Amino acid sequence: MNSSHTHYILGIALAVCAALPAHADEVPIDIAALKGTVLSDTNAYRGSKKLPELKQNAALEAAASAYAMYLAQHEGMGHTADGKTPAKRAFAQGYQWCFVAENVWGGWRKPDTMLAGEVAAKSMDGWKKSPGHNSNLLEKRVRDIGIGAAAWKQPDGKDVFRVVQLFGEECRGKERPAPSLSEMIDRASEALR
Repeated sequence: MNSSHTHYILGIALAVCAALPAHADEVPIDIAALKGTVLSDTNAYRGSKKLPELKQNAALEAAASAYAMYLAQHEGMGHTADGKTPAKRAFAQGYQWCFVAENVWGGWRKPDTMLAGEVAAKSMDGWKKSPGHNSNLLEKRVRDIGIGAAAWKQPDGKDVFRVVQLFGEECRGKERPAPSLSEMIDRASEALR
């Protein structure tokens, strides 16, 4: 192959690579430390109000972690950004809930990133100051918690952080509330796949 062909092919390859959409990359942050701090701060806060500590639940943890990752990757916010409710995400992980509530926190930093302790403190502070989120932190019905956290660097250089708390009370020996119409439709469509 002559050098002009080589340059032509390299030029095409570079043009194709430049045309590909940029993607987000995971930001290195100590997720275990962040989640541990949020759990201990949540339980300390509940204890200061004479409420029982929450115990970690693997199903809620899986649902919260997957949702935090989704939110960080897509710069999403809210409780239904993935098209599902917190209850649907918990149920999909096998959590037989009687009650579910969710707190979501989001922040970003450019150009410097945040450390795990700062993310945990900012999320807890934000939730305590928000009446609805504070109510979830102090909900008397919940016994279980799952915490998810993720951090992604967006193509514009911004580090996006998301922390999710998924609270629940599992139906032990009690009948679960009747599924909503949307839950029944979701189950039927999943069964057809």
